Amino acid sequence: MALAAAALPAGASARSFVVRDGRARFEVLTPSLIRMEYAQDRRFENAPTLTATRSRLPVPRFSTRVSGGWLVIRTRQLTLRYRLESGPFSAANLRLTIHRGGRRVTVAPAAGSTAGNLGGWTRALDNQDGPVPLHPGVLSKAGWYVVNDTDTVLLGEGSSFRVRPPHAGPYQDWYLLGYGLDYAEALRDLRALTGPAPLLPRSAFGVWFSRYFPYSASDYHALLAQFRANRVPLDTLSIDTDWKHENNQAGAAIAARVAGAPGRPYSWNGWEWDTTLFPDPERFISWAHAHGLSLTLNIHPTIDTSDPRYPAAAAQAGPLTPDGGQCRILEADPRGQCMTFNWNSPRQLAAYLKLHAPFEHQGIDFFWLDWCCDGPQATVPGLTEDTWINSRYYVEQHARGSRWPAFSRIGGAFAESGADGPDNDRAEGDGGDGALADHRYTIQFTGDTCATWPMLAFEARLSAEEGNIGLPYISDDIGSYNGVPGNLPCGTSDYQVTQAAVASRQLPDDLYARWVQFGTFQPLDRLHSNHGNRLPWEYGRAADASATSFLQLREALNPYIYTLARHAYDTGLPITGALYLRWPRVAGAYRHPSEYTFGPNMVVAPVTASGDPAPATVWIPPGRWIDFFTGRRFRGPRQRTLSVPLSQMPVLVRAGAIVPTQPYRPFTPPGPPRALTITAFPGARRSFRLYDDQGLGFGYARGLFAWTQISQARHRGRITLTIGALRGSFPGAPRARSWTVRLLEVARPRVVRVGGRIVRGWRYDTSGRALTIATGRRTSDRALTIVAQ
Repeated sequence: MALAAAALPAGASARSFVVRDGRARFEVLTPSLIRMEYAQDRRFENAPTLTATRSRLPVPRFSTRVSGGWLVIRTRQLTLRYRLESGPFSAANLRLTIHRGGRRVTVAPAAGSTAGNLGGWTRALDNQDGPVPLHPGVLSKAGWYVVNDTDTVLLGEGSSFRVRPPHAGPYQDWYLLGYGLDYAEALRDLRALTGPAPLLPRSAFGVWFSRYFPYSASDYHALLAQFRANRVPLDTLSIDTDWKHENNQAGAAIAARVAGAPGRPYSWNGWEWDTTLFPDPERFISWAHAHGLSLTLNIHPTIDTSDPRYPAAAAQAGPLTPDGGQCRILEADPRGQCMTFNWNSPRQLAAYLKLHAPFEHQGIDFFWLDWCCDGPQATVPGLTEDTWINSRYYVEQHARGSRWPAFSRIGGAFAESGADGPDNDRAEGDGGDGALADHRYTIQFTGDTCATWPMLAFEARLSAEEGNIGLPYISDDIGSYNGVPGNLPCGTSDYQVTQAAVASRQLPDDLYARWVQFGTFQPLDRLHSNHGNRLPWEYGRAADASATSFLQLREALNPYIYTLARHAYDTGLPITGALYLRWPRVAGAYRHPSEYTFGPNMVVAPVTASGDPAPATVWIPPGRWIDFFTGRRFRGPRQRTLSVPLSQMPVLVRAGAIVPTQPYRPFTPPGPPRALTITAFPGARRSFRLYDDQGLGFGYARGLFAWTQISQARHRGRITLTIGALRGSFPGAPRARSWTVRLLEVARPRVVRVGGRIVRGWRYDTSGRALTIATGRRTSDRALTIVAQ
């Protein structure tokens, strides 16, 4: 007989979220999320797991009853039936009824079902030149998904976990999401179950640069001067592996030739600076910070027995394990032995993390965990190795007061062999569904891709589909790591490139420019390569002009992107989302996987074909849209093939939308900008809420932030744009701001008023039908209205 702790009439306020039927326990967490636990021995589990942290939620309204031998749980979103005392959950004893596509559908939910799944994630794209299979996400055309948490390790105190205790008889721990076509609600539920993603520092959404190349401190000085001279912004330097001292000079000389940089230093693992490249690391770090740059160091998580810090690390860790894989070759030290740490041992984990302490004290902002080619290090049933070590980096960073999380691969572990290939980059965790938790800890970088048009298209698809596991931050190697096919391991070329281009890893101009365009409208924008050219001024005039303008645009869009990141933290919705998240009932939204949303009012379709101009097939969503670059108007839903010059890309803005940008800056400081440009596109009444906080620290999670409501209305030739008062507070909140307002597609006005007063210092572009109004410095605690008519 069912014991329903919340057996209340439909519509009543439930006092408990737990419903029990003997060996089966159900917890109603939201109207579309129910935990289902079966324990033959009646030992139920209440501790959080690595995946399911289960933040406190208000108890939803639901009802329970027993009818015809079935336990029935009903919410406003779904009805779940379980046949009383019928044993472990299966298709025979479960029925789920949901609303999908305007009708009620009944299914038999089961863990592991991928029918209708809309895609998910992969650990990395190393050495790939096109699409790879993806693990499933939580979104499915079927309208439901089961997160199987049965084996996932339990979280303990501090930096500990516990393997699930054995049960006497069958045990299941499922989380059933029944969302129908409300995919956004599914991602909100996933956030409620697994926790929010952190909000990155404001500067993280600017421009990054890295290159596998033995740069010295003086090289970086010269490089920054080039960025500044070419008016290309730069916010973050990712310093690749050659910052480390060489273990063996003779072996390094050979490895350097293989790596494509003969005569240059070469290093793989190592825990001390190469002082020939960085004679004074602290001075270099201080210089970088003084110029607005954040720094991350590449880490390969092993240690050579010849490393000067090995004796102390081994003394603290206890016996370390020799790596049985590629590390011995990659470190190029025939006299030493590559040793690995067991991250599930508290003692060895502490010793491993202590290796980072000197760099933390010197001021390195975060670490790039490049765990690609070293053997397994945390193999425990129910533990996803990537997720565990990423979480440990996150805890370390949080303790430092830093918002920067791990910069790493996600969801599995490197393994020397396996069914998915020698690097096994597409393997899942060891029984733990860790990829669903990695958003809490990680910026995912996707690894060493090859430069092809199909790979560019697939990266666009991947960033959207990884939103289906709640991951808002994904970082591709913009321009690819390995360069064009012809470079091992990228196979042969599918288009004509010169041997010189292959040797230099130079991309064709159009492919480079299109990749930079794609990066501009991604969560993170990081130029990276293996000794290859990825900077605008290293390419032809047209590609240089295009790439430079798009990198400047990326920096300008920081206020907009930072607001999207806050929404991702609050809602679980990704920064780049699949089209069906917004238009789940429209068939066309499922047919264009490389096209995606960039916030609720912007749609991006990267150009993935050669030529200038190049063809691009674009799906126009329902409603009215305006081309961001040309002002051309479209009405959807429909498909169009556009001819796109190298200076532009298809970016559609919803009619009436408002896009905030900042003036050109060589880098973005952490605090809110004091000068902003508001671009109001023609169309219906619409608004945008601009987000601000300190840009660093964790005040944003304690209510220290503010919003500014910006709205426009157009009626019979009169345009009214209102900038609301700043609502909220935080240290450093702007007391005043200067606004530049751009009203697009307007007739030349007879009169312009700012704050009720007629002004005359406005500009009108007749060819573009654009009106620009500078408000001057205005206090933030009062609303400001601009009227043109």
